[in-house]
Amino acid sequence: MGEWQNEQKALTEEINRTCSQPFLEKVIGAPEINPLRVSALMLAFSDQERTETHVKKQMTAAVLIQLALDTHDRIEPDTAEITQKHQLIVLAGDYFSGMYYRTLAEAGCIEYVRLLAEAVKNVNEMKTNLHQKDCTSASHIFHTVRTIETDIIRAVLQENEADVQLIEAVSSLLTADRLKKEKDKPSFVHDALLHVIGDPALVMNEIDNHLHELRSSILKQTQTLEEKTAVVLRAEYDRIFDRELRYAEEG
Repeated sequence: MGEWQNEQKALTEEINRTCSQPFLEKVIGAPEINPLRVSALMLAFSDQERTETHVKKQMTAAVLIQLALDTHDRIEPDTAEITQKHQLIVLAGDYFSGMYYRTLAEAGCIEYVRLLAEAVKNVNEMKTNLHQKDCTSASHIFHTVRTIETDIIRAVLQENEADVQLIEAVSSLLTADRLKKEKDKPSFVHDALLHVIGDPALVMNEIDNHLHELRSSILKQTQTLEEKTAVVLRAEYDRIFDRELRYAEEG
C-alpha cells in the first residue's frame, strides 16, 4: 500500500499545483482535495496508464470540475446581499472551471468535455433540486446526493469499463463521505432533509440509518473485487467511518 499512497500523494500535490491561485486562497482558503476522489480516479486506470501524462491530466481535470461545482455551493442560494467574498467565491469556481478546460486542452483530451458534460448537467440539476427543496422524501434526497457526489467519477469509471461493483462501491463511499460531513457541519443536504422531515433529531436519525445501509453495501461490494482494489477501498471505508486504517494491517 505504500506505493499506492505515494502515488496518491503525488497526484494530489499535482492537482493542488494546478488549481493554486494565491490571491483567492488568501481570501477564501485553499481548496480541499478529497483523497477518496483521487483514489477512485486512480482505480479507473491501470498502473501503466497512470504513468502517462495525459492520464494524469484527465484525473486532474475530473477533480477540477468537481471543485468548480462544489465551490459555487459555498454561497447560500437565499443570500440577500452579495459581498466581495461572495464574488470571489464565484470567481474561484469559475477559475477551477477554466483550469479544467485548460488542463484537458494541454493533454489533447478535449473529448473529455463531452464525456463529462452529461455528468456535470446531472450534478447541477440535482443541486438545484436540493436548493429549491424539490425532493419529496428522505430516500429521494439520498438518491440526489448520490448523483451529486458520484456522477463525474462514475462517468470516468464507466468510460474505462470498470467493474460494476467497483463503481457502486465508490459511489457508496462518496455518498457516505458527504453524509458524514453533513453530520459534522450541516449544509444544504441537511436543510433539504429538515424541510421534508421537520425535526432536526429525526434528520440525524435518517442520516445515521442511511449510513448504516451504505456501510453494509460497501462491505458486500468490495468482497467481489480483486484484492488490491479491495484494500484501497477498505482503507477509505475505515477513514470515513473512523476506524483504524488497514494500511498497516495489509503491509
